[in-house]
Amino acid sequence: MSADPLSLHDRLMAVKPAGLSANAWTVRARLNRNVLSDIRRRGAAQHDTIEKLLGAIGVTFAEFEAGQRATGQEPPDRRPFLALRGQDRPRDVPIVGTALCSDIRLPDSDEPVQVEAMEMQMDDVIDYARRPLTLDHKRDVYALYFRGVSMAPRYEPGELGYVDPNRPPSTGDYVVAQMRRPDGDGERIFTVIAKRLVRQSASYYEFEQFNPACTFRVPRSAVAHLHRIIPWDELVTF
Repeated sequence: MSADPLSLHDRLMAVKPAGLSANAWTVRARLNRNVLSDIRRRGAAQHDTIEKLLGAIGVTFAEFEAGQRATGQEPPDRRPFLALRGQDRPRDVPIVGTALCSDIRLPDSDEPVQVEAMEMQMDDVIDYARRPLTLDHKRDVYALYFRGVSMAPRYEPGELGYVDPNRPPSTGDYVVAQMRRPDGDGERIFTVIAKRLVRQSASYYEFEQFNPACTFRVPRSAVAHLHRIIPWDELVTF
């Protein structure tokens, strides 16, 4: 039986010098002292956070990929490596433009529900992100920058997320729901919500947001497309 995949936190601990405490490491990297516990809880971190942690102990990405400690100890048998490896990866994943918009009014609701939403225009490509190795066969993937704080700490404002428009989301996945526009403007500009999918039925989707904490239902008829946000562990290969 194969071993369970190591978490990002475990992979970072695998390259930490043996005599360096986690607290001293974050101070040396000039990061919040809770960053490692946040990574352990979330299972993810922004790319520049990982760069700062590795730079503080003199570990290159190549060494991190091999699971090699800064002290030069032998790497473990299982050698994880980042799928985002810098200059050798093509920058061809379109980043779609997003902007915060007002709270959405859910269908059949008399009052606006405080659900943070974004405006997204699919043909407004503002930049291109590097393509992880694990996405080489997924040519329709796109990326976006998260706006607002409704899904923090899972997704922070300004954090980049990769989105798969083809794989059907499952309960528990984080998703981008593209809402149908009531004025019939077509399907180029969407009000979108990036939330956690809690439940789905033949007639509705139920979503969760963290700030302010709430769950809410949206009729399936109000959702034009539901796309799955690719979690960090799927962007990393072993």
